Amino acid sequence: MYKHILVAVGTRSDSITLEAAIRLAHETGARVTALHVVDPVPPYAGAETCDFGAVFEALDAYGHAVEARCLEAIHRSGCAGDARSIVLPMSGVTVGRAIAEHAREIGADLLVVGNRRASLLSFLRENLYKELRRQTDTPVLVATDALPAAAGRALALRPRYARTV
Repeated sequence: MYKHILVAVGTRSDSITLEAAIRLAHETGARVTALHVVDPVPPYAGAETCDFGAVFEALDAYGHAVEARCLEAIHRSGCAGDARSIVLPMSGVTVGRAIAEHAREIGADLLVVGNRRASLLSFLRENLYKELRRQTDTPVLVATDALPAAAGRALALRPRYARTV
C-alpha cells in the first residue's frame, strides 16, 4: 500500500511517532525516512535576543544527534530507511512547509507526525497538521500514544487525511 513513509520526529528519545512509522513500514514493506526540522528562531524569541552563529551551531549539532538516534532505531528495527535533519531559513518557511517540500523531493506517499501536548505557549506554535493539509495532498497520519498498538487499524483508513485520536 505505502512505499515511502516520511516521519517528522521531534526531540524526545521515546518517539511514538517514529515507532508508529516503523510499525507501518513493517506491515506494508515501505521505506522510512525520519526528518527532524529545526526552527532556529521560535516565534516567541525576538531577533535581538539571539546570537545566530551560536544558535545555528548548537541546533545543527543537536539535529544531527536526533538524526543519528533515529537512524539507529530504523536500522535496529530491520526497516529500510534513513534519517535527515534540516535547519529552516531565518524567515519565510514554516516547519509544515519544509516537511511537505521534503516529502515531495523524496516521493513520500504517507506523512506521519506527532500530536503535541498542549501548554501555555501552544498558541505561539504552528499547528503542524493544519499546515501540512495546506501544503500537500499526501495523506497525513497523526500519531498518538495509542497509535503503535493500533497501527494495523490505521492502515485501513483511506481518506485523504488519516487521523487517529
